[in-house]
Amino acid sequence: MSVQIVRLNSGEEIICESELKGKIRTIKKPCIIIPTGQGQIGLMPWLAYGDVSDGIEVKESFVAFTFEPSVQMRNEYSSAFGSGLVVPENDVIGAGGPLGSTEPSLKLTT
Repeated sequence: MSVQIVRLNSGEEIICESELKGKIRTIKKPCIIIPTGQGQIGLMPWLAYGDVSDGIEVKESFVAFTFEPSVQMRNEYSSAFGSGLVVPENDVIGAGGPLGSTEPSLKLTT
């Protein structure tokens, strides 16, 4: 399983541990990604009212697409809902941010 962002056909974007086997995608430790305003996003447990500790099986036909989260997004998810392990960001000294990026940093609220 790998940490991925899964966009469902319903429009929900979920960060989770995800694995595809055939036509079934297994989702574990799912959190919905919610815009909180002012360029920030929040993470909230998805389906918190049920016991999803064994994972949820979703037909791949309900998935629009999946992709790898940024290092910062993966770290925020892992520290709050996952394994707790974080990957250090590679800063290039004097280059304006992570890997020389001039884009603003991602700000998350949990």
